[in-house]
Amino acid sequence: MSEYRQNVTNGEWVIIAAERAKRPADYAATIKMKAVLPEHSANCPFCAGNEDKCKEPTYEVGADNWLVRVVPNIYAAVSRPEQIPTEPTIRKRSAGINLFTQGYGVAEVIIESPKHNANLAFMEKTDVYEVIKAYRERFNALSSDHNIAVVNIFKNYGKTAGASLEHPHSQIIATHVLPTHITDRLAYARRAFNTYGTCIFCDLIQKEMEFGERIIAISKHFIAFCPFASKYPYEMRIFPLKHSALFGTISDDEMLDLSYILKAVLAKMSTLLGDPDYNYYVRTVPNSDGDVRFYHWHIAITPRLTRPAGFELGTRIYINAIPPEQAAEELRI
Repeated sequence: MSEYRQNVTNGEWVIIAAERAKRPADYAATIKMKAVLPEHSANCPFCAGNEDKCKEPTYEVGADNWLVRVVPNIYAAVSRPEQIPTEPTIRKRSAGINLFTQGYGVAEVIIESPKHNANLAFMEKTDVYEVIKAYRERFNALSSDHNIAVVNIFKNYGKTAGASLEHPHSQIIATHVLPTHITDRLAYARRAFNTYGTCIFCDLIQKEMEFGERIIAISKHFIAFCPFASKYPYEMRIFPLKHSALFGTISDDEMLDLSYILKAVLAKMSTLLGDPDYNYYVRTVPNSDGDVRFYHWHIAITPRLTRPAGFELGTRIYINAIPPEQAAEELRI
């Protein structure tokens, strides 16, 4: 029989339908094989030698032989003037009821490698470290703008995950508004802290370590596991072992350790499931909130093996055919 499970950190329910479970090979068989890419593409704006196809970088590691570049997104959904305003951006009413404001924000692309055929999962750990460092530096720089409410760091890998270019890259979009999806999660975590006096995420990490069956890997500073109430098959989380609410406070030593565990779980997922499309994103409190006691930043990794349908969209209750205990056993490093 299937099982309802609740996510203790946000109250959301999922259905684990183990009787519908598939093996990794079943998913791999449905994944369209990706084209073999060249090391350089003359038409790719992110390849080394094609720097003139992009705007001036906001962050760069190396000069003539760069390793990582961060450039403004040419097709950005949000933007801000060159001179950052000192006054807050005003929100207005339309027809006396509908709230709106200008599309203030910043959209940037992190070009993870000068090589067109590089893959974050199989890059050198030191190169992955430089990507994570770019995340931190741009997160803190963009958060200093008082008109920015939240800085979102994410990666789309593959067409079904939303990637429009093959060259290895991830993105940062900083927005003027704070989505309810984020405020609801923060409010739920705050209520849990007010009730129990402890960070619900710290409690969760401790219990997952005691239980053990959903753990994928533990390193010096981080733990990777499949959530008890996973929405998607082979969904993963990476949490710092030490309490930290704000991604921007990550240390150099922690970034080096994160580069190891992130690349390791991505490589295992790729090998196990046949190089699936995936998304990952950093969940953190806004920089303006500081390193609060009630939240715990983390990275969520979601392979795109299934698509939500009418039931999921109508109820927000997701049906997952792969029990996370099974997924963790198969992903374990």
